[in-house]
Amino acid sequence: MKTNHLYRMLYYSLLILFISSFSFAEKSEIKTQSPTIYSLFSGTITLDKDQLILHHCTLGKDPYLLEFKHAQDEKRIRTWLQQEPNFWLNLRASAYLENEKRYLSVKGIAEIHPKESCHLSKMLSDLNKSSNIKLTNRE
Repeated sequence: MKTNHLYRMLYYSLLILFISSFSFAEKSEIKTQSPTIYSLFSGTITLDKDQLILHHCTLGKDPYLLEFKHAQDEKRIRTWLQQEPNFWLNLRASAYLENEKRYLSVKGIAEIHPKESCHLSKMLSDLNKSSNIKLTNRE
């Protein structure tokens, strides 16, 4: 009788173990790409070894290497650099870090501001030059 009881317990234990392996099996996840979030990045553009670089409109002027989703946007910026190198712009882009370098994946150009700078140091320098010119004209 005791062996009957042991067999029954063993049977139930094996049944529970067998069923539980299916209920706790790792579910396969369907990996979906999350949508890319684009922000506006303001800055001036420089060219270094054929690489366009945005210098962010902050005190640190953080440099971002630019990668373009649309070739016509890159061509438009290169044309601006040749015709009027003094401008700043807003780019719709997504930032990422790779090998300790900042990159912007540019989706589009939001605005271009010709003959202006968004950098405070440049504005203060221009203001200082302007005030010096006014002072020398008075004398």
